[in-house]
Amino acid sequence: MDRYDVAVIGGGPAGLMAAKHASICGASTVVLEEHRAVGYPVQCAGLLGIRALEASEIREEGFLLNPFRGAVFVPPDGSRLSFRSPDIRAWAVDRRLFDRSMAVEAVRHGVEIMLGAHVRSLRRSGDLTVLELGDKEIAARAVISAEGVRASIARRSGIPPPKRLLSGAQVEVPFDVDDIESVEVHLGRDIAPGLFAWVIPISRSSARVGLCATDGACSHLRRFLSSDRINDRIRGSPVSLVVGGLPLGPPDRTVADGMLAVGDAAAQVKPTSGGGVYPGLVCGRIAGRVAAEHVLNGGQLERYEREWRSAIGREISLGMKVNDTLRRMSDGDIDMMIRKIASRPEVIRAIEKHGDIDRPSRVILRVLTMLALDLSFIRTILRVMF
Repeated sequence: MDRYDVAVIGGGPAGLMAAKHASICGASTVVLEEHRAVGYPVQCAGLLGIRALEASEIREEGFLLNPFRGAVFVPPDGSRLSFRSPDIRAWAVDRRLFDRSMAVEAVRHGVEIMLGAHVRSLRRSGDLTVLELGDKEIAARAVISAEGVRASIARRSGIPPPKRLLSGAQVEVPFDVDDIESVEVHLGRDIAPGLFAWVIPISRSSARVGLCATDGACSHLRRFLSSDRINDRIRGSPVSLVVGGLPLGPPDRTVADGMLAVGDAAAQVKPTSGGGVYPGLVCGRIAGRVAAEHVLNGGQLERYEREWRSAIGREISLGMKVNDTLRRMSDGDIDMMIRKIASRPEVIRAIEKHGDIDRPSRVILRVLTMLALDLSFIRTILRVMF
């Protein structure tokens, strides 16, 4: 039986970041990736903010496809509200290449990666956790679950599921792109109940079109692709399809006996946008360090709970409140909200100056403060919330 200080289940960004930092701290570390290649299958829209790219600690740029300075919000009535920053705020990326770059970085720092290593079960043996892979067993003094949304091993270990689970689907299609540097966000109950739909240009003639919804994302996406607002811009059949679940709302506990959960396994996902890479990287760094300190110096794994919630817990908590509010809003409420923002040039300037897809709480609070004297806006928000 092979023994390690730290075993990480899952070779996505959060797991690779955790493994790298555990190894940097001196722990012998292995990543158990169930697929035959890191970065497969892709289950992400592939839009990363500048903070996420910085947090990845990768110097190369071969995975960057297209930069974004702006966004266009399209409410149910079909109007368009545009924002544009002078600076690049996000990039469309090739997630396969991004994940593999992170894997190379982890290996360079001493991490061992086992491909095709599907963890079937686990058991505790003294101060070790034994992971059964079918034809062999791996023992580790600390385990980090970076399994993704299903997280079956974490659930069996006593870490609860997320508060909410959305359904996501995305296709890449030949597309008539209006503005290659702007992401489109389409709002409305009939389009994507529970979150929103998006158009992410990756070239002047192609885009990723997808959505997240409370359920049945593929059905909602088919309707969105055939709708009047987007159908005449599609120039051919889809060339790829991505489907998956989106966990929202971290469980009350992300630490179990000898185990930590990180990334989607812990629902460390931005509820405002559904993005999980940035919070996963932040929490992965914490998880790796805490796990290493636990096995090398007797540190308590419970520190992970406190530290990651201190780092991003407030952001996620506010995001859940925003998500809950938007889910309760009618199409008319959403139209009104967009009109109010569009009528206030100073609000638009604030969003363009302070907008940050990785830390959205700051601009959200700023906008709410600026609209606080608009009684009709406040009455609508209070009615929806309470």
